[in-house]
This record gives sequence, C-alpha cells and structure tokens, in this order.
Amino acid sequence: MDKNFVARIRELVDKVGGQSALARRTGLSLGAVQRYLKGGEPSRTALIRLADAGSVSLNWLAYGYDNVGDQPKSLSIPLFGFGDSADQGWYSEVEYNINAALDWPDPDVFAIVAADHAMAREGIHPGHVCMVSPNTRCRKGDVMFIRRKDGMAALKVYDREDSEWCHLKGYIDPGDGGESVETTEQVKRSSIKQMGPVIFVKRRS
Repeated sequence: MDKNFVARIRELVDKVGGQSALARRTGLSLGAVQRYLKGGEPSRTALIRLADAGSVSLNWLAYGYDNVGDQPKSLSIPLFGFGDSADQGWYSEVEYNINAALDWPDPDVFAIVAADHAMAREGIHPGHVCMVSPNTRCRKGDVMFIRRKDGMAALKVYDREDSEWCHLKGYIDPGDGGESVETTEQVKRSSIKQMGPVIFVKRRS
C-alpha cells in the first residue's frame, strides 16, 4: 500500500482520538491498526470497517478521491520494448509513451508489453501492458519484471531472496492449445540491474 494510504489512516487515527479508539470502533486489533500505519495492506473487510469508523467513503480511503472527476489525471508513462517475455534480447531500450491514469507514488514507473502466453496463468496475455514499479519491494507471488546486467529481461513470479540469490518462478509458453510448464530459477543478486513488481495490467488500446 502506498505512503498516501498510510497518511489517510493517520487522518482516521487523529479523527477518532487515537490508535486504540480506531481499533475499538472497527473491532480490529490494535496490532492491525499499527500494521496499517507501517504500510501493511488491510483486507477488504478491514477497509470497510475503517471507512465506516471514520465516516469516510471507501473510495477516499482506498484511492484518495471521492468522485470520478477527482481521479488521477492521465500520465505519460515510458514504455520499453516488447517481445516474448522470457526470450533473451527481447528487451529494447527504445522508449515510447503511453497514457494511463495511475495513482502510484513511484515516479519511475514504466511499462512493458507482454507478447506471449508465458504469464497466462497470472492473467497476463499477449498485448497486455504491464506497469512496473522499480522502487516498490517485491513480495512473494508478485509478477515481476527483472533485467540482468547481461541484457536478459523477463517477466517472472517472485518467490524470495537471500543474501546471494533471487528465487523466481516462471512458465514455458506452451504455444497454441498446450499446458504451460512451471519452472524455477535462481538469479544472482549481483547480476541484476533492475527489478520491480507489476503493479497494474491493462489491455493495449
């Protein structure tokens, strides 16, 4: 959850008279409230309780605006190369621009286009535009973009990291009508130039 969401939770805390008061009003634990103040993500039920307790709209609490007219304006986001998401050399340094309304605190967000079915199990299909946030920490299960220093780039599923390795999961594109095959991979952290989670996916218009 972004830092603006944390600021809105702080507003609720101040509005109702403190963290304990917010916990009592929502029926949530004090620990849960404190976790949200540190950036933890509440469930949908918890969001509803928080909005009700603070007499604010769910839209405002989740996104920071109440009305459709208040939504974030369309931004110009750089789009880099496109091709098969697991093939060497598909990533291109040619920069395009696309317009998208995106309320996200990372100013370095960029986009890539998936061109195969390798991430179909994760809901990403050929032609889908994937917004990547390089300054957001990956979490287990996130679809992520990774680019190595040798030029290899891919969409993978993040598993975990240790002091030396980044552990990933991927799929081999089955082509037409086949079943994708799950693979695992370890990439040395020292070989990674850039990586970040896919935070938003949209169809290319």
